Amino acid sequence: MYSTEQGRLCPSCGRPMGRCVCRRKGPPPPAAPSDGIVRVGRQTKGRKGKGVTVVTGLPLSSGELAALAKELKQR
Repeated sequence: MYSTEQGRLCPSCGRPMGRCVCRRKGPPPPAAPSDGIVRVGRQTKGRKGKGVTVVTGLPLSSGELAALAKELKQR
């Protein structure tokens, strides 16, 4: 039986997002591990054939990564 009474559920602990306990345990999980090699690729998977450029392996924090993404999009 499926119910929407609770709203969105946390994928980790299974509780409603308002009562999620795993978010409050500590710092957010680290980003994907970086091996120091920056890879630039093109993907169409899951985008109905539309291609996007994917950059992986950058050893940046989320704030620095957002600033870099903004600059790349502007260029």
